[in-house]
Order: sequence, then structure tokens, then C-alpha cells
Amino acid sequence: MNRVNMKSLSPLRLLALVASVLLAACATPPESSSGGRPGVGNASSPTEAQLPQTKLPAPGQVPSVRITGRTAQAVLDDIVKFRTGKGMNVRNRSAMRVEFAEVVTTAKQPTEARMVYMLSPASGGLNLSARVFQVSYPGTAKERVAEITGVVSDKLSKELAGYAGSGGW
Repeated sequence: MNRVNMKSLSPLRLLALVASVLLAACATPPESSSGGRPGVGNASSPTEAQLPQTKLPAPGQVPSVRITGRTAQAVLDDIVKFRTGKGMNVRNRSAMRVEFAEVVTTAKQPTEARMVYMLSPASGGLNLSARVFQVSYPGTAKERVAEITGVVSDKLSKELAGYAGSGGW
């Protein structure tokens, strides 16, 4: 990246440079819809990881279920209990979203499996949806995120239905 000598810029060019930087910052969408900075202060316990949220591709067909009579916190607590029992680690958590990650040890290249559960208000309750991703070369410049929700949608639909009950996981 080229470095700009600020002393050599005319006041008009400096103003144009600052204006373009501000416009670019305003045009950039926020990282999360939770209202806070991603990965900061979103954990419900000190043992949960605080990593940046996965940048998700546009959703395709996403399995979901309507939940009535349960609080968002209770649903997310059940999800955390079930997924951590399966060996996944909490990557990020907010009031309406939780993301998990697990290293895929059988892959030839560094790969993680990630799952994102999202709650949204619905008439008379909450709508719970989930998405599953395979992340190659996580945390590097070569990182690639591929959604595989469709491949596991049958199992995911059964799991989501369990959270609609009393959380029998």
C-alpha cells in the first residue's frame, strides 16, 4: 500500500482524501446486528470464545422452527448445552444468536465446521433458524466459507424441533 505524504498534499486534495475515507466508512455495513461490536461483551460466560463472527454468504433455504412459550435465553442455553456436548466450542454469542466452531481433523487442509443459530421475533413467539458452514483455512487470507446447510437440513430440522419443546437435549 502506498504511503501518502500529508505535507505534500494540497488542502483540497487532503479534504477529498478525508471525505472519501469517511464515505467508505459510512457505506460499510455493520459486522453484526446485535447492536454491539462483534466478539466484545457478547459472551454469557467467561469460558466462551470471543472471536469475530463468521461473514456469512447470502442465505439459501434455511431450516427453521417456530417456538412459543420459551425465552430466547432458555432456547440458546439449550442449544449451547447440546452443541458443546457434541464437542463444539462457542465462538460467539449474543442475545439472539450463537455461533459454534469445531476443527475438522480428517480434512487435508485446515478446516472448521461452523454452525450459526439465529432467533428472530415472530408473532406469538420466536423463529429459530440454523445454518451450517465449512470454513477452509480459517483466520487466514485464504479463508473460504461454503454453506452446507442443504446437505444436513434433515438432521438440522429434527434438532430444531427439539428446541421447540421443553429442551429435552
